Amino acid sequence: MKASLKTLLRNNYVTKDGKRQVCLRYTAYRQCTFIGLNISVLPQHWSEKKSAVLSGDHHYLFYNKLISEMYHKANGIIMDNYLKPLPVFEFIDKIKDRTYGNTDFYVFIDNEIELLKASRASGTILNYYKLINTMKEWKPTLPFDEITLGYIQRFHNHELEVGNQLSTIYKKHANFKFLVGLAVDKEIIEKNPYEKFEIKKNIKAQNNDVLTEDELKKLQKTYDENKYNEGKQEVLREFLFSSYTSLSYAEFSVLTYADLKPIKVKTGETYPLLCNERTKTSVAYKIPIVSPVVVQLLGDGETFQKIFQPLSNQPTNRYLKDIMTDLKINKNITFHRARHTFRTIAARRGIRDGIAERIMGHAEGNDIKDIYTHLHDEDIIMEMADKWVV
Repeated sequence: MKASLKTLLRNNYVTKDGKRQVCLRYTAYRQCTFIGLNISVLPQHWSEKKSAVLSGDHHYLFYNKLISEMYHKANGIIMDNYLKPLPVFEFIDKIKDRTYGNTDFYVFIDNEIELLKASRASGTILNYYKLINTMKEWKPTLPFDEITLGYIQRFHNHELEVGNQLSTIYKKHANFKFLVGLAVDKEIIEKNPYEKFEIKKNIKAQNNDVLTEDELKKLQKTYDENKYNEGKQEVLREFLFSSYTSLSYAEFSVLTYADLKPIKVKTGETYPLLCNERTKTSVAYKIPIVSPVVVQLLGDGETFQKIFQPLSNQPTNRYLKDIMTDLKINKNITFHRARHTFRTIAARRGIRDGIAERIMGHAEGNDIKDIYTHLHDEDIIMEMADKWVV
């Protein structure tokens, strides 16, 4: 028995304003079911002959697009099971499956990432979402058949063009390879094109990864002179703050003035301590604010207000590249290099490793280690005040 499909306006469901529901009717094995499309129109705005909404309804273009998409999906399910039609309940499961018949990788992977939440760390899940959002900015749709070795190489070149470091790019490749592998496992893609693309795991930092103290002074002087427009000036402010404190890019968007904790030290002075958790690892960081220059970069506001208003990653790194060119600093700098700069200068100034790790929010600077080394908030503040004041 062949299954049948029809789009119609139901007569037994009428709203208060006289509208009726548009449905798909599926029939197989002498049973039928109606699948509502969340579309209700007046009878005079419906063409039974065309199975479409007429132009008398303001939303007719949108409605007809939705009807067409649902009809084609339902018809595709019928054709996939032509010789043995699906029972009604199985057909309903297929039509409700968001990924069935889908040809776009992003739609597929959104569903897969949801399933991964039960077994993967929150930081890993966040990295997957960040990767997909980055790829969508570059290419809004990604059909499965376009995921080829050529596509991977173009993505690699694009990441280089926007100023990302090789270490960052290869981390993105590793995540993308895993996500593509999910589509391979479900036989949506035949082979993983990463089989022919080498992912380099150890990309050593070069001398042009970090800024010197003299170069930081040049950046600070440019900021003080208010040389740039609002967007670029804000990027410079955030980059300087990160270079002085190690605050990572991901934390800028969530930071509020409530995260500043006043700490009184033995000398009688009170310093703000910036305390929160890293978005990526959920490891706590404690950043002492001991320099007037850094205080100026912080500004002031109500406790609920955000301290910074960061742009997205690509324009941020593009502005940084422009700034470095303007100031004739011949280094390949991205925002993450600010943390490298902080760690390098901190080491040269003799900041203890345990304190530097706690400031940066690395896993090594954890609470257990702090207890055994008697590392307290005052120790962190005094170390920075004694050895590195901007």
